[in-house]
Amino acid sequence: MANTRHPKCAIRDMANEAKRRLQSNAYKNGAAGAPQGISLSQRQIYIRLKELLDAGEEIVNPIQQLADKELMNGLSHEERQRYVFQLAADYLAMKKALDGRLAKEKRTS
Repeated sequence: MANTRHPKCAIRDMANEAKRRLQSNAYKNGAAGAPQGISLSQRQIYIRLKELLDAGEEIVNPIQQLADKELMNGLSHEERQRYVFQLAADYLAMKKALDGRLAKEKRTS
């Protein structure tokens, strides 16, 4: 039975993306090695960090490099602080996961 009530749901999008990866045999997307059980914002940070590291770019100011500037301009002072704190916590968690994965890859090489 087709999902006619919710044609644009998150599960459908994930299933379509998985189907596309299977059909094109493209498993090398940015989130391929992402830890399981992370939030959507953490997954986006993980992908962005991986892209920056693969490009050889040094991460000097992670908040400035990872923050959504348009979103921050529309937030109040309290909301902006909450956003920066959450971004910093997500960055630290994903940086730790990415460093652990890179160290593991170096040991196996």
